[in-house]
Amino acid sequence: MQFPFADFSELKEKKILIVGVGGLGAVSAEILTRCGVGRIVIMDYDTLEEGNLNRLIYNTSQVGKKKVDALEVHLKKANPDVRVVGHPFDITDGKGYDLFVEEVGKSDVVLGCVDTFHVRLFMNSQCVKAGKPLIDGGASTDGVNGSVHVVIPGKTPCFRCNRPALGETAREEAQKPERAREATGVCHFTSLPTTMGIVSSLQCQETLKLLLSFGHIASYLMYHGLEGVLERYDWERDPDCPVCGDIVHEK
Repeated sequence: MQFPFADFSELKEKKILIVGVGGLGAVSAEILTRCGVGRIVIMDYDTLEEGNLNRLIYNTSQVGKKKVDALEVHLKKANPDVRVVGHPFDITDGKGYDLFVEEVGKSDVVLGCVDTFHVRLFMNSQCVKAGKPLIDGGASTDGVNGSVHVVIPGKTPCFRCNRPALGETAREEAQKPERAREATGVCHFTSLPTTMGIVSSLQCQETLKLLLSFGHIASYLMYHGLEGVLERYDWERDPDCPVCGDIVHEK
């Protein structure tokens, strides 16, 4: 692949963990698979339902299957040279928790594509603890706005930084698996495939910049769909953050 800013062949040595393979995660997984990332691990306990079919990637013949199983087949067809590993477990409980911690340690970057706040806090805490970058993506409940938050432990603000309303016990709360899961796999929010495609593409763009060391990482991007506006925000780490405040700044 001819690309003037980086050597894409380096991606074959990279390892990515994607948590949540609904509207955001499935698209992100396909993009990174087609780019040639060497190993992609996908984690999601959910089963595909008819209500999920407004997302991209999945189709009617896959209804009733585990999302990771359906997506794994699709990705292997898209690029058989990429090793795809699917774990159909909840990352906050039992075997899923153990696998998540293990896979975080093996990964170069973790992509968060979940729709529950406490799971985000939990992932943030674990990634900061392991010193692994987390690129979190999310869409608004009305389906037209989205954001991407890049957490590089010791360098950029973590997901807990500058959120004083969470209280001083955020570190403890975020690391309790039993408190992390807020919802079942039922689709609660409007999910426009256009918004999902935009936000997941932004996640992958920052992932590629991070993996291949080109361009400038945007620590926080906000997409406003109604206005057609993309805004970048850069702020300082919170030195008193209960999750990442004691980490030495990386040069």
